[in-house]
Amino acid sequence: MIRNASSKILSILIVLFFISASGCITPVQETPTLQPVSDEYYAEMDAALDTYILNIDEQMKETTAAVWNAARELDGMPKDGPEVDLALLKLKSEIPLSYEVGRVDKDNILTAITGEQNSQQLVGTEIITTPYTEEELKAVGSACVVSNFVTFQNGDRGIKVIAPVYDAEGNYDGTIQVSLNIESLFSGPADELRTKYGYTVWAAQENGQIIYDEEMTKIGSDLTNPSSAYTPSFTAATKDILTNESGHTSYIFYSAAWNNISQTNAVWSTLEPGYGQTWKIVLVDTVPPLHELMEPIVTPDELKVFVMKAYIYALTEGKTKALAAFNDPKGDFIDGELYIFAGGMDGTVLSLPYQPALIGENSWFAEDPAGVKYVQRVIARAEQGGGYVLYLYPNPSVGYSTELKLSYVIPVDNEWYLGAGLYEHNAPFSHTTNVDWKMRNELIKQVRTMKYLAAVEGIPAVTDMMMDPNSSFQRDGLYPFAISGNGTILAFSNDPAIVGTNQLGSLNSYGMSFVREGISLGQEGGGLMYTLAWDAEKQKEVFVLDYVEPAGNDTYFASYMILE
Repeated sequence: MIRNASSKILSILIVLFFISASGCITPVQETPTLQPVSDEYYAEMDAALDTYILNIDEQMKETTAAVWNAARELDGMPKDGPEVDLALLKLKSEIPLSYEVGRVDKDNILTAITGEQNSQQLVGTEIITTPYTEEELKAVGSACVVSNFVTFQNGDRGIKVIAPVYDAEGNYDGTIQVSLNIESLFSGPADELRTKYGYTVWAAQENGQIIYDEEMTKIGSDLTNPSSAYTPSFTAATKDILTNESGHTSYIFYSAAWNNISQTNAVWSTLEPGYGQTWKIVLVDTVPPLHELMEPIVTPDELKVFVMKAYIYALTEGKTKALAAFNDPKGDFIDGELYIFAGGMDGTVLSLPYQPALIGENSWFAEDPAGVKYVQRVIARAEQGGGYVLYLYPNPSVGYSTELKLSYVIPVDNEWYLGAGLYEHNAPFSHTTNVDWKMRNELIKQVRTMKYLAAVEGIPAVTDMMMDPNSSFQRDGLYPFAISGNGTILAFSNDPAIVGTNQLGSLNSYGMSFVREGISLGQEGGGLMYTLAWDAEKQKEVFVLDYVEPAGNDTYFASYMILE
């Protein structure tokens, strides 16, 4: 009932928005009145929020328990011995949302950390993002501290979960610290929420700093700071949200990133994820309705031709003129959902005609709902000379619903790239079904467990276990494998026939090399990616979500889950 009312007011708001774009009014003008919302409607929203908060709370409880238990295992252990390295690696395998795990001494100096060279070079440096004193940690008692939202020294953003460590005599000897990917913490359950109930969420610390939002540019901003993008009703609503434990409200909200202004109805509640933090989690109904499935408007080959046309234009006319043309919403390089985007090799957005507010922003760490760092994957593909890449992205032609996007990208020079994409409307996990975030977590755990076991027992022992369906880390629906840096398959549970063969040149129907892309991702430190892979059992290509980690000795461990 409220959705019908909201659709009427949305029509008015769209008119107001386009008038504002012409300079007649500012985008933050209120509508005459907010539409009323029934108690029954708010009750439905509250029920969905309760389920969402339970998922977040359970993940945080599992994380803090794992960190506390690991700290107790480290008690009395020399802070920089090999046993510490193994303990940290084991803890990382238990927390799929962790970036890295570090041991910090009582002077706040990092003495050991998981991860590759970019992390290892931090050993011996002072931890400046989350300094806690012995007195502060003692005051916590037998619980972990959860930090404020921070930008870590390597550029990633998130929170830290921290527990004290004691020496053999029971004296304070520093901390164990886990940097946590808070976007993945929220986004997986949020994508499920969107698909099942038609809602989404944003979250803020009690001090007003936004720690999660579907609009990446809002993360880290402060709600208490005045902004020209805030309507009076939104400002009043945020004050209410930050002040009260729970409640419901409505406000007019202007989204520069999505070029949208609409009435938003919201309910919120409060979660304490650990000592030192209080989060306000806000469920809102500004989710576009699902559209009927349809076939892509162009083929992959036509997509490539479209990109090459833009590439030739950029080479001929120069960067400045080309970017102006690509950003022109009425120009020759935009046709409905097909448009040219461009970016710097450092992650800076150069062209995005449907989201001009993002131009100039650095999107290097941007993630899709499954946790794939899609800008990094696009840049990696461009740096390889160009080609196709898959990721989830909002489709402007269907109300910014998240869909699987197949993009073709090409480097213009060593400073910037351009590309375009087609939306796979009929992909089974990109429209009406979300990626199973719990299975995603198990996927990451499995690969990290294999890496930990390799550190204990050696790589050959783990590749043998990959081929054993009864080994301890095997999980239904996950398919582990190992590859060497030259593309040789060392183990593959789903297709034993190719073990020992070199698959570097094997391509899927998009011309993508699963093995080459996996090695590239592993060389960058590991992570998630999508691809189209051959399934020996189904005898067809299937969309998969793959997770890769470097295992040492020019070897990469990986596993994937089928997304259909």
